[in-house]
Amino acid sequence: MNPAIRLTMIVTSIDPRTGKEVARFRSTKLADVQVAVDRARAGHAKWWRGQKKAERVAVLRRVERAFERNSESLIDAASLETGIPRVSISSGFDSAMRGFSYYAARYERLDDLAFPLDAAAWNDTSARVVFEPHGVIGQIGVWNYPIWQTMITSIPALLAGNSIVYKPSEFVTLTGLRIAEAFHVGGVPEDVLIPIVGGKAVGRALVRSDCDAIVFTGGLETGREIIGRAGVKPLILELSGNDAGIVCDDADLQTAARGIATGTFSRAGQICIRIKRVYVNERIADPFLGELVDIASKIDVASQVGPMIRDEAREKVDTAVREAVAAGARLLLGGKKIDGPGFFYEPTVLVLDKPARIMSQETFGPVCSVMIVKDDEEAIRLANESEYGLGATIWTSDMNRADRIASSLEVGNVWVNEWGRALTCGEYFQGWKSSGIASSQERLMMFLKKKSIITHAVSEPRASWFR
Repeated sequence: MNPAIRLTMIVTSIDPRTGKEVARFRSTKLADVQVAVDRARAGHAKWWRGQKKAERVAVLRRVERAFERNSESLIDAASLETGIPRVSISSGFDSAMRGFSYYAARYERLDDLAFPLDAAAWNDTSARVVFEPHGVIGQIGVWNYPIWQTMITSIPALLAGNSIVYKPSEFVTLTGLRIAEAFHVGGVPEDVLIPIVGGKAVGRALVRSDCDAIVFTGGLETGREIIGRAGVKPLILELSGNDAGIVCDDADLQTAARGIATGTFSRAGQICIRIKRVYVNERIADPFLGELVDIASKIDVASQVGPMIRDEAREKVDTAVREAVAAGARLLLGGKKIDGPGFFYEPTVLVLDKPARIMSQETFGPVCSVMIVKDDEEAIRLANESEYGLGATIWTSDMNRADRIASSLEVGNVWVNEWGRALTCGEYFQGWKSSGIASSQERLMMFLKKKSIITHAVSEPRASWFR
């Protein structure tokens, strides 16, 4: 067999803290992706769609207990494959677990919608809107939040009556398979949630299949490819971000510096909503930068930040930093790969005098790029000069000022003196512009189709109909 062909059939998990192999998995054959979709469609029809609401809720509550029993192995696997500190993975797991109660309560309250009609214009007529599952959801998982992001999709999608073909990111295959196993142990039939294994080629095959909807969280480039390949089907996409932090001249310096350091360097900066560019008012720029550099210089990279997911990801960040410095950026801290095993990179602080590529693109690593601005208006203008619109943070002691700035920002999520905390289970989390396909509704509703049923109760022709 050609070695290149053999290689494409194996998915390798690597511990990014050491660079060593964790496990190998045989990739799903491309032809078998559609087989999995067909199985899921049959499982949906046989086992799942016909279940009563209370029966599906009961299954998911049993799944909840299965996740509780297997929490340690799930958290261990996710930390091993991502290199993310275990405490961060554990926090995400706890947040995801709240989804069982939250979505079950929302689903139990869901009912058909009686739509009001003008009786004079619609005599003897009623209208209602009913909610039905899409059918088979093609779910492409994300590596940096492998448990949380998977759960806030799977729980509402299954409750709504869908089946799922689930491809975890190839970087976290072990974690993804353990997640699927916990669902099965809890009582979700194996033909209702089907894991498949592989990289980009398998993901593309799932997108091209006749599944009924696609869910994906990841980069903008991949999102655009999905849009081009998926055909006419619902797409639930959360794509790249390039979040701005605006530091006003009345901000508490330590709060702003600590919040921005946390929002920039956590998980080695490999977060879609991390603070990737900062605009600080010139009147406090020097003391703010001093605080930021002081905090960043004390971070224990191994225990608090973690490595980057692969060496090529680290190399990409290092190249972006080098290009920025060559173009005139001042390097205040970091800017180097850390010697030794694993894919670690120093927390890095740059100061730029003008907009640069490192601020306009999504730099997915532990880099804080700072520009000094004259006032709020300049900060708002620069923050909005982006094709991305995922989130932004505002640092100020004046809440009226915060509201004014927030209303001017072209993003779907704004934090004031806070960073990154999503509403329960990611509700109403929406990216604007190129950061996602707008879906400003409860997540449960994303996994339901709407059907209008208009009923004329009298079996008589309308006067306006053809004779």
